[in-house]
Amino acid sequence: MTLEGKTAIVTGGAHGLGRAIALRLADDGADVMVADLLGSDAEVVAQAIRSKGRAAASFQVDVSDSGAVGAMVMATVEAFGHIDILVNDAGVSGESNLLEMEESYWDLVMAVNLKGNFLCSQAVAREMVARGEGGVIVNITSTAGSNARPGASAYSSSKAGIIQFTKVLALELGQHGIRVNAVGPGMTLTGSEVKPAPTDEYQKAFVGQVPMGRPGEPADIASAVAFLASSDASYINGQVIFVDGGYSAGKLSVSG
Repeated sequence: MTLEGKTAIVTGGAHGLGRAIALRLADDGADVMVADLLGSDAEVVAQAIRSKGRAAASFQVDVSDSGAVGAMVMATVEAFGHIDILVNDAGVSGESNLLEMEESYWDLVMAVNLKGNFLCSQAVAREMVARGEGGVIVNITSTAGSNARPGASAYSSSKAGIIQFTKVLALELGQHGIRVNAVGPGMTLTGSEVKPAPTDEYQKAFVGQVPMGRPGEPADIASAVAFLASSDASYINGQVIFVDGGYSAGKLSVSG
């Protein structure tokens, strides 16, 4: 796989999965705009990419703000001339059951996770269509989008929405040579300073349902994104690849 000559935007690129994805795309030859609400942290990742000999820039963005998203797209075109790849990784997570949930929490999750995907995809797709050379959009969903769990009604709903959003965009944008797919991580230990790791109890329970017997690593997710962004995946469109060690295949606890 090679991404030589390609330019990518990675939202949520300052930490965790986004950081791993940005670095992997750069390793495969892409120039990268690292976009994140934490602008100074995004610049640290951009500097790491530049140290690899690739071009990189950073941009502070709230993906739920259409004006900020438009400015991010303009800044990317000004810096690199074009956009070939968009990775929608920016997101928020958390736990709150229905009876205790604040309306503001629901709104925040939907604004960042789902509306953010819409705004970024729309702005970048318009740029790709105008350029006329196609492109790739990879959305980051989650096993939570197809496997419900208590306390995650907002998060799971937003990630399920991303799955259907991905499929609809694949139908709409395929005629323009734009492929849209999604990657759904299972429990992945990112080591992110801004997202606490799951409790030991949760990790043990989750891994107990993973046939491969381990949690995911950021490199696992980044590899899947890099594949979908590459020409090796040139006929893959509208698909969701769950990178979860087999968790979503079924339930190990049920046998017969």
